[in-house]
Amino acid sequence: MTEKVVDVHVHPFTLMTDDHLLTEMDKAGVDIAVLLALDVDSADLDRRDIKGMIHSRLLDMYFFDVKKVMEELKVFLEIARTDNEQVAGLVKKHPDRFVGFGSINLSKSQAYVEEKIREIDSLNLKGVKLVPTLQFFNPVAVKKNMEKVFEYCGKKGKIVTCHTGCDPYVWEEPHFSQDANPKYLKSIVRNFEKVKVIVAHMGCYSAKVPGVWIDEAFELGKENENVWFDIAAVPYVVTYAKLVDKVRKTVGFDRVLFGSDYPAVAGGRVSIESMVAEVKGSNCLAEEEKAKVLGLNAMKLLGLR
Repeated sequence: MTEKVVDVHVHPFTLMTDDHLLTEMDKAGVDIAVLLALDVDSADLDRRDIKGMIHSRLLDMYFFDVKKVMEELKVFLEIARTDNEQVAGLVKKHPDRFVGFGSINLSKSQAYVEEKIREIDSLNLKGVKLVPTLQFFNPVAVKKNMEKVFEYCGKKGKIVTCHTGCDPYVWEEPHFSQDANPKYLKSIVRNFEKVKVIVAHMGCYSAKVPGVWIDEAFELGKENENVWFDIAAVPYVVTYAKLVDKVRKTVGFDRVLFGSDYPAVAGGRVSIESMVAEVKGSNCLAEEEKAKVLGLNAMKLLGLR
């Protein structure tokens, strides 16, 4: 087994202390965690373009109490927001344990995106986290903003982590989360082949339709060697024999990364320790594959010794 265990998908939500995170990591035997900022804005719910899109999708899903859902969405986004400065502060306090990724809301203006790129650069964060679901954008529809982020990452050697699959609450419905289908990343990934991209959740997270867009994720990975995958919230990918065999036959395990999604899974009731244990206890993976997933691949991707 690898000397280092790396969790590439951790959310340091505002109310969570660094002591708590370190305690959870130590229990799990995780040496390094990638902390992800989350640039979401409840004020976006009042924008005409986003509001109209949300209302349309809610009505298609038969959510007739749209006003109530919009109020709950506002609270959800306010809780989830994690600023770039917060992540950078945690990394500064514990540089041997944390790696920081900033976040940019691509549904905003080009000027806003440029400002956030400068902010991430000044904070010396390792990468950029994009979330089509909670940030209300389709990667194809915000092509210019996507290109600005990828151009920056290519120039500075930064990594892009993009959420794929569904998300909690109304986003559990694939119809509402359709913008997070990996297929929408095809052109940007192909055009910026030097930029390393982590397809978070391997395209398959969904409580209602497990494995929802895993085939699209594999297709993206087969065609582009700069695409990596994390198994945050979907550890069954490495414990279910048919899926393990599918990974081996399509993208292999050299680009698969361990991620816990802590504390987003089941409201924090699922520990990092239990998710590490699932990988270690998998009867479907060879020991070499476990070592790669738990740390070796991430060490290589992040350029860590």
